[in-house]
Amino acid sequence: MSTNRIKQANTTCGVDLCCSLAAALLFLTSCSTSPEQNEAKHMRNAKSALERKDYRRALIEFEIASQNMPKDAEPVYQMGLIYQHAGAAKQAVEAFDKAIKLNPKHQGTLFELAVVKLASDKPELWQEAKQTLSAMPASPQAGDTEVLAERALAEAKLGDQDQASKLMLAALDKKPSEMRPAVMLISFYQAKGNADKAKQIAREVADHLANSAEAATLQAEVSFSMHDFDDTDAQLSRALGLKHDYFPALSLRLRRELMGRDLIAAEQTTQEMSKSPEKQTWGAYARLLFAEHKIDQGIAEYNRVLQQHGDDSELRNDYTGLLLTSHRDKEAAAIIEGTLRKDPKDKAALLGRAIVEIDAGKLDEAAKDVKTLRDMKAISGQLNYQESRIFAARGQTVRQGDLLVEALRYAPRLLQARLELANLLLESGQGKTALATLDQAAPGEKQTPNFIYVRTMALIEAGNMEEARKNVDAELAVSRSPQFLYQDSVLRLKSNDVAGARQSLDSAHQLAPGDARILRLLGAVMTQQKEGKSFVALARDCVAKNPGSAALQVVLGDALLKQGDLPGAREAFLAAKGAGDPIYSDNVLAELDVRAGALDQARDRLLKLVQTHDNANAHMTLADIETRKGASSDVIAAQYLKALDLDPGNVLAMNNLANILASDPSKYGDALFWAQKAVGLQPASPFVQDTIGWIYFKQAKYDEALRYLDKSLRILDRPLAHYHLAGALFKSGDPTRARREYELALKQDPKNEARSAVSPLFEHQ
Repeated sequence: MSTNRIKQANTTCGVDLCCSLAAALLFLTSCSTSPEQNEAKHMRNAKSALERKDYRRALIEFEIASQNMPKDAEPVYQMGLIYQHAGAAKQAVEAFDKAIKLNPKHQGTLFELAVVKLASDKPELWQEAKQTLSAMPASPQAGDTEVLAERALAEAKLGDQDQASKLMLAALDKKPSEMRPAVMLISFYQAKGNADKAKQIAREVADHLANSAEAATLQAEVSFSMHDFDDTDAQLSRALGLKHDYFPALSLRLRRELMGRDLIAAEQTTQEMSKSPEKQTWGAYARLLFAEHKIDQGIAEYNRVLQQHGDDSELRNDYTGLLLTSHRDKEAAAIIEGTLRKDPKDKAALLGRAIVEIDAGKLDEAAKDVKTLRDMKAISGQLNYQESRIFAARGQTVRQGDLLVEALRYAPRLLQARLELANLLLESGQGKTALATLDQAAPGEKQTPNFIYVRTMALIEAGNMEEARKNVDAELAVSRSPQFLYQDSVLRLKSNDVAGARQSLDSAHQLAPGDARILRLLGAVMTQQKEGKSFVALARDCVAKNPGSAALQVVLGDALLKQGDLPGAREAFLAAKGAGDPIYSDNVLAELDVRAGALDQARDRLLKLVQTHDNANAHMTLADIETRKGASSDVIAAQYLKALDLDPGNVLAMNNLANILASDPSKYGDALFWAQKAVGLQPASPFVQDTIGWIYFKQAKYDEALRYLDKSLRILDRPLAHYHLAGALFKSGDPTRARREYELALKQDPKNEARSAVSPLFEHQ
């Protein structure tokens, strides 16, 4: 078996090795060299690429080697290992199957296929794997440890526990510091629910390797998983007695101390860990200080460790991450810039700088750093998440959602990305999809208050009030937190308990007077209770106490709009814009400009906004402005198309675009396309039904027009619907009913603009 087998590894930033090689491959041939020489050359190139961890290049070189010697199994086998390393199991198995057909005795391929069979749930495949592994020739190669370990697992799966233990111990004898053979068996028995057997194996290993810190730590870990803490502590003492700076033992001891809230002992342990020669332990004490919110002490410890270890770049990046998590962006920026001076291509530092820039609202600068990372072929869940924040800040929720989905594909445990994706789905009314997204979270993540809060909102949106109520009651029984008091009020409003909702909101507001979400709902309830003016006074007081809150300024501005105080609303939205909310504020300010007749001012405001924060609402208002200014249908349509590019599900934009296009007979087909798309998304909308019906009327397809126009009127009675239906009835041969509809429309609104379109049918007969 080849000893060049690539080990499985977790990576945070990699390449997609599953894409087609066709675009990357150049078939290299030479008249002066033989196929064997060409193969050897590209095999050397591939192994060199592997040493650099350039797996894409290695894959290409192995493919070229295989093309030169198509009957040689080795390059195909190596390609399978790379696919396996990348997590592309299907492609890996396909490569191994191809290799074994080329050379049925290829030891490495036989081994890998045996491992695949052992991973199945079919006993007959386990037996085949056992036979293959047992037939492999014995040698002093290091790879024999892996063969023995897999043979042990095969015996365990087939029910021979004694033989499994013997093979496992034989593997450990060959490489005593490598606990993987024992871990495989222990994990198998634990998964089967046989905890006693798992603990027995751990004890056998510790007894067999009496002077091994690794074996003692393994027994400690198994005991810890079974809550046998006395044995855990005893084995940890034994392990650290054998190797005082053994990181896994120190790490487990730290978990025990933190579990018992023995912070003094925990700090001593992390100080010991920071003195270890292993790089991963150097910042342990500093990390604990950050976890205890002793930020200044943590900063001092990191600075000391950096000085001691030559300003190590990995340590600097760990330090940066903790500073960012602790919202110490200024200190983080200084560390990041120092790292980038040493290495301008440090991916972690570039990502850290992008985070600082996003936090500061410097979206263009952040986007440049993200592009640099993309150009460097960096791919990670965190990178996708941070890029999603850029689009969120610009109001481009469709792109934000796509990036959040990608972030979770690469990092399923990135809880904040999952919660933000669920919130986006909730905002678009997709409660059930939000629930499905949340239910894919890890068990531990589902216990956090933020997760429970978002999931409860999803339950409410999906109509599952019973489970939502259970969640809220359970959380409020533990602590009357503002967020769950808010949800309590939402549920009470759903059951028409306005007084109870008001009581919960008052309590929530007292606990969190700066929470704009709570304040907004409180305003809705107070307005319902005829206390709109009192709410404005309350909102003004909140803003006075939190002058830097854009969200509170927006709540105040909206309240003033409802009260008809346009100058006051303008002042509030200008303040909100200055506090960091340009999108919503500038959109509302532009609408106020339009209401005041200042169309040029409104247009200039929005054109400046979309240069930095492009968003669909701005283009919708720009389309309205161009309509009011008498612009051509092409100019108006261009704004609606831009809105749809940013928000593909915007039914209002589709409907308005269809109406604009329908003004030109040569564009009836395009108009009908957008109207049909809109009616497909919102079939219950009377306005969409009217639009598609009126387009059919213009096309002289009166029977089709009647179907939609009649439905529009049945959904919502209004003058325009009567006028349009009257015209369609007349053209389809029902003048009596058409006259009734027309006269009813005249009675409701004789000045409606729709009258002119059908009046010639009734007033000039």
